[in-house]
Amino acid sequence: MQQLSYDWPWTKSSPRLGFIGLGNMGAALAMRLVGQPLSVFDNDPAKCDVFASKGVDVAGSLAELATNSDIIFTCLPTSAITETVLFGPDGLSSHLSSHHIIVDMTSGDPAQSRDQAGRLADADICFADAPVSGGPRGARDGVIAIMVGGAVPLYNVLHPVLSVISCNIFHAGDVGAGHALKAGNNLLNLICRMATFEVVSLLVNAGVAPDKAVDILQKSSGRNYATEITLPDNILSGKMHQGFSMALMQKDAGLALSMAANLKQAMPLGDTALNALQTAIDAHGIDADMSLVALSYEDATGARIRP
Repeated sequence: MQQLSYDWPWTKSSPRLGFIGLGNMGAALAMRLVGQPLSVFDNDPAKCDVFASKGVDVAGSLAELATNSDIIFTCLPTSAITETVLFGPDGLSSHLSSHHIIVDMTSGDPAQSRDQAGRLADADICFADAPVSGGPRGARDGVIAIMVGGAVPLYNVLHPVLSVISCNIFHAGDVGAGHALKAGNNLLNLICRMATFEVVSLLVNAGVAPDKAVDILQKSSGRNYATEITLPDNILSGKMHQGFSMALMQKDAGLALSMAANLKQAMPLGDTALNALQTAIDAHGIDADMSLVALSYEDATGARIRP
């Protein structure tokens, strides 16, 4: 990767922002930027309507968005889709110049991110990975964790913009470190989630009401994201919708286990959790909401967790 200049003509003014990918998470993140100079783009024009209603510029193409932006965020399902957006036919990279910065908020593959950053650097274009954790609710509330991978000078330039999205911004390290952390975080989330459903099922079968079990666990040493958010908000409420699919969780946990395999590190708890997720996928489908994992534990244990 060549040495980048970190010299942008817009640093003494407000950078123009672009946002590509307005799914459940992308839309929530982009909405935090409304009020800034902002252009948005999504392959599904209907996802842009709410932004248009707020006076946000809706770009008709990647080329148009590049023309109207200095810092461009991508929030897409996979690094493979980011690759297509950046380097596919008439991809974004063909419309970029050295004044652009790409910030990939996708839950991506660290190795692919480093490769993409290297190719962009050959054209003096900066790239940072900045995945997030905390769900759409965390994004809407401005408290979502943002894990940034990139050089320190680039992080320092991005920090004021990212601060508009959230108060929780972390420099993880060089390019790829953010995506590595996100994959590890989601594997840990999956392990904790599966363990929590298993224990709550046990407690229900032992005669403890599920809401009491979760409330007490949340105030005890076993507390985790599942006791704080997943069970109260999405399961015990009966809503059964988190807005995060089993496919995405399988992808993220799989990325973490692939990293472990490359490092020759055994991950027995991770393997067990991913196998449990596969059981839920077999029962409910790859695109089912992660909340439906609770149904698999109900079926396996006979414990009714839902109201």
